[in-house]
Amino acid sequence: MEYLIFSDSHGNSRNLQEAFRLQVQRPRGIIFLGDGLRDLEATDFNGVPVMAVRGNCDWLSENGIPSLMLSLGEHTAFCVHGDAYGVKNGLDRLKAAAVCRGADLVLFGHTHQPYLEILPAGERVEDTVLQKPLYLFNPGSIGQGKASFGVLTLLGENVLFSHGSL
Repeated sequence: MEYLIFSDSHGNSRNLQEAFRLQVQRPRGIIFLGDGLRDLEATDFNGVPVMAVRGNCDWLSENGIPSLMLSLGEHTAFCVHGDAYGVKNGLDRLKAAAVCRGADLVLFGHTHQPYLEILPAGERVEDTVLQKPLYLFNPGSIGQGKASFGVLTLLGENVLFSHGSL
């Protein structure tokens, strides 16, 4: 299972379309992490389902929810933009929120910086000892600076995150 992950398009639907076009395999879904919900409407993803959360710059959009829990095979993803968890000042609040919700994948945007961190099973997040690894992933910004995106590949328990750029 492959998922294409975007965040922070900020009016640049052209980059969304280009990153989609570059995919060798048709993704099972597209996960959009906010700040550009209107750009999704201007992009043809050829029928691939889109799951999206609202970002802090999506206040004009009537669509979007602030967070999303996704069941992806054997994994549970907590998807947020990140502003409400102060991700520009650290990830502790986001980690705690994800663990509280039973997620093992955390997808977020807002910082415009590609990021991947893996906390191993056995590590402590606040009062909880992780039973399996916790993955934190930010695809960066598809719309500003060096345009970047993410790909999540799931094969059973195996998780592979990768970053791509235009």
